[in-house]
Amino acid sequence: MVSLPLGLLAMVFVVLVGLGLTGSSSGAVHSLISTSADADLVSGHPQAIRSDEWFVQTPWTISQVEQGLPIRNETFPGGMDATVQHDLPALDWSTALRPHLLGFLVLPLDQAMAFKWWLPGFAMIAAVYLFVVALLPRRPVAASMIAVGFFFAPFFQWWYLSITFFAAAWAFLVMATVVWSLKSRGRWGPWVLAALCSYVTVTMGTTIYVPFIVPAVLVTLAFSVGAVLTRDAKGESIGRRVRRMIPLLVAGAVAIAVLALWLLTRWQTIVGFTSTVYPGERLQNVGGAGLREFDALFSGPLSGSLESTSGHPFAANSSEASTFLLPGIFLAVVLVWLVVDRFRSTRRIDWLTVAVLAMGALLLAFLFIPGWDPVAHVLLLDRTTYGRVRMGFGILSIVMIVLVAVRISEHREAGLRPVPHWVAAVCTLLAAVVVARVAWVLVREFGLSALREQVHLTGMVAAAVVLLLFVGSVWLFARGHLAGGAAVVLVVSIAAASGVNPLYRGVVDLRETDIAAEIERLNANSPGNWVGISTTTLPTMLLIETAVPSFNGFQSAPSEDMWSEIDPGGREEAIWNRLANVSWVVGEGEPDPRNPAQDQIQMTFDSCSVFAQENVRWVISEVPVQQSCLSLISTVTEGPTVMRFYEVVAD
Repeated sequence: MVSLPLGLLAMVFVVLVGLGLTGSSSGAVHSLISTSADADLVSGHPQAIRSDEWFVQTPWTISQVEQGLPIRNETFPGGMDATVQHDLPALDWSTALRPHLLGFLVLPLDQAMAFKWWLPGFAMIAAVYLFVVALLPRRPVAASMIAVGFFFAPFFQWWYLSITFFAAAWAFLVMATVVWSLKSRGRWGPWVLAALCSYVTVTMGTTIYVPFIVPAVLVTLAFSVGAVLTRDAKGESIGRRVRRMIPLLVAGAVAIAVLALWLLTRWQTIVGFTSTVYPGERLQNVGGAGLREFDALFSGPLSGSLESTSGHPFAANSSEASTFLLPGIFLAVVLVWLVVDRFRSTRRIDWLTVAVLAMGALLLAFLFIPGWDPVAHVLLLDRTTYGRVRMGFGILSIVMIVLVAVRISEHREAGLRPVPHWVAAVCTLLAAVVVARVAWVLVREFGLSALREQVHLTGMVAAAVVLLLFVGSVWLFARGHLAGGAAVVLVVSIAAASGVNPLYRGVVDLRETDIAAEIERLNANSPGNWVGISTTTLPTMLLIETAVPSFNGFQSAPSEDMWSEIDPGGREEAIWNRLANVSWVVGEGEPDPRNPAQDQIQMTFDSCSVFAQENVRWVISEVPVQQSCLSLISTVTEGPTVMRFYEVVAD
């Protein structure tokens, strides 16, 4: 029975991959290349805000496939290390460390994209399930609902990338291994789980996205230390419990060694990324969050409004405003009562619960209490941000839910008094007050009439029901009704975020368009560098996916060769030395870069400039370009788009 949910999860994964179904929003560009309905869109609609996926990762992945999965992608002049940037597949030993990319070695593009899409999320579901059943082996149904509900958390759905899921998957897998190692009397079980932890540690590390990794690691560390220190009167000594962690410690050492090798063999790329102006070595000041961040943190039950309100008033967009459903955080009152009652009854301290509560206090202090930046720096907390630290709160909420269920069950078995109704009532009241405040902030920002127009009356009624269900889940968890609370949270999660990403057959492959065929024809006849004049994302995506050498695209770190051609003297380095999308508009003179946003580099293009004359052969544009050094070669019509192809001629 315990293994059945994992078997069902594997079956669903195989079906989704076999059908080539993803949640990609690459259909966002379908209307630019066709006037008909998108036949590959099964349900939902593309999310423009998910540009990290459909504009950055997907085109670069197709570019890799087009070039035969090279270690260095040569689309940018000077090339780009494909084994570090943009989560790309490559024919390199390091791809074995990133299991979600292995499908590109053997599967067609649509199935490989589906493999990449679902594996990280399903791995996290499996890890959460293992964690819950490790503590509550007789509750596989409740564990399944908790795991699936966590997958549908708004934070994950709006930030649906491998970097998001692997941090959480690692945390729950390690915590499950700690529990299993402490409980198991077998020899091989802990070693097998520890080996899996070692592999996932390397996988998480190669994402190099520290803002998600740090909060996940801190919560895991607090849980692990607390679990080792907590024992009953007849339990093993602390020394013996520490020795039970030897498989996990060995696995950690192996993982660190492999990660060190990976970093050393890619050191130049890592240095280039960390040496950028943005994001560079970005450090977050401690305690600077305000009411806006507080409201955003606990706005999970109202996440159904994120699309219609574009994330306002909680953040600048829907993704930045997304968070977790956090019923477990309100259960801190129950946990405090349980710690005190256990100490009164047995004179023993529940160090696991204390450690979990202390970590919750630490994360809240990071947001709201200033003045301890040196400590936060030692803990690496300042490497995350007020928005990204929500990862820690999401993991902590699940841990607290399960811990409450475990401790209440132990209380019952020991014949101790149950948790008083007033304790559960305090938790529920706190949850009600907080979500009521968040709802009031939303109404205050937009007004009832405007909200009614945006989300309609049925949406407002649904939101009210969701709020009541969320508050009810806190009561159920506080009273020890794990399955009931898990079922309610699962329903609320699905209602809040299941429709964020569409269900899509594969991804949009722009190589199949007539425009791409013309790019490839011209480049084959007369190879040279390309520039795309952008009014939409289409020129950049076409140039990347066809893998012709071009000066368009999203860069994680700047190519020295490319920028030495654009800005030979390096006078504008503060503008272009950043993680950003590189685009072009018509202008006069040498390229004049500017930053419309922190992650945008927009440059002017003059075909008669020294740069263009020496470095550019072809130009594509959705609009006519009148310059004396451009010769119109051809035009191609694709749906509503007319793409013009120019050749740069001598001045």
